[in-house]
Amino acid sequence: MFRHTATRILTALVATATLWGCDSAIYDGEGDCSVTYRVKLTHTKNIKNVDAFPTEVTHVALYAFDPSGRIAWSTTKTAEELRATDNYITLDVDPGRYDLVAWCGGTSREADAAGWTLAGGDNPVEKADLLCTLATTPAATAGHAVSDKDIHRLYHGALSDVEMPEGYGKTYDYTIDLTKDTNFVRVILQHADGEPVNPEWFTFTITDTNSALDHTNSLASPTVVTYRPWAITTAATELPDPDNVAGRACAETASRSRAITSVSSVIADMTTSRLVTSSRPVIEISCTEPGNEHLVARLDLISYFLMIKGSANRHLSDQDFLDCQDDYSMMLILDDNNRWNLSLGLYINSWRIVKQDVTIQ
Repeated sequence: MFRHTATRILTALVATATLWGCDSAIYDGEGDCSVTYRVKLTHTKNIKNVDAFPTEVTHVALYAFDPSGRIAWSTTKTAEELRATDNYITLDVDPGRYDLVAWCGGTSREADAAGWTLAGGDNPVEKADLLCTLATTPAATAGHAVSDKDIHRLYHGALSDVEMPEGYGKTYDYTIDLTKDTNFVRVILQHADGEPVNPEWFTFTITDTNSALDHTNSLASPTVVTYRPWAITTAATELPDPDNVAGRACAETASRSRAITSVSSVIADMTTSRLVTSSRPVIEISCTEPGNEHLVARLDLISYFLMIKGSANRHLSDQDFLDCQDDYSMMLILDDNNRWNLSLGLYINSWRIVKQDVTIQ
């Protein structure tokens, strides 16, 4: 009986010592009793389905909010700091349930690119404080703004109601896959007969209401933003191989007029904020040639971009496709009067699009 009693007492003492070793600084030498929560950031939501985080993202802000939506913890990291930890961030929080929000930045094509302002970024009180707003120039019309610069890459990610359990000596890992919130749009104009296009005779705009994004990455501002080119250039290339669809279209037109050996183009580069299916951004191309002013094309941007989704991406929702495909090239062929030659259609990322409900004048 004494032996059984002693065994029970010894077991109780060992259990008590273990608890003290985990919860009291006096027993720090009792072994690793800490619990670790780690978040890994990735960016696989792209058309190539590879993790582009290491090559694109340069800095990170990560936030944890308690069930009431109040801030519980936050940190910022640079790309160099993250590379040292394989892109993991350790959270210093107590066990519980949290909502995680990440806003990340990257580089741009131009040194003077427009940036973003994260309201409450340094010291948010609750999730609603995390409003990310693009730097724009006020327009003459109230409620309108202009963006005519390249835009620094922006990425968003979130996890909701994440359980971080107790578990002495354990490590719990979580992954946040980021969504890229900037889009590069290149518009190319060519004459069907190969003649040069005068860059001074054309204007390009994209109009949307996406200058601000909230903590869920949803549009959060009624401001109408007009995106204008941050670069307009000209280029001349040899006539494409007739086996190429775009080249064949030019060659067919040329065969009805004269032989051409090169094609000249005007190229307009624009960058926009996130494109979402609930919004209806419009792209307009106008000719300002003296005595020949007219609208070349006015297109529902998302409707046309979704036309290149194709069967290879049918597993993606429309919004997922827009979030994955962030680089677009649009080419229109003009006739002798600088009007869009509708019979040649529209080329988007080398896809030939022919649609009847276009608006031109």
